[in-house]
Amino acid sequence: MSINVLPIIDLQTGQVQFPLHGVWVSYFVTNPRHLAESLTRTVQTPSFDVSREELSVFIAYAGHNRGIARVFSLAKFPALASLTKLNS
Repeated sequence: MSINVLPIIDLQTGQVQFPLHGVWVSYFVTNPRHLAESLTRTVQTPSFDVSREELSVFIAYAGHNRGIARVFSLAKFPALASLTKLNS
C-alpha cells in the first residue's frame, strides 16, 4: 500500500519525517542530500510504500510525463530517550 507524503528531511542526521495515518513518523535515510535534491526535481507527490518502507520520488525526465521513480529505502528512526533524569 502506497501513501502520498511530503517528507521533512534533516540533512545532518538523515532523519525523514512525515505524517502517516494522522501520526508523525520518523525514519532514517543514508543519503539525505540525494533525497533532498531529488525532491527539488519531483513532478508528482512522493509516495511511501508502508510494507516495504520505501519512499518513491518521481523525477522529471524527457518523454516521461509521470517522471522516473527514484526509490529510497528508509529505516525506522530510533526513539531518542534521555539517559539521565532530573529530580525536582
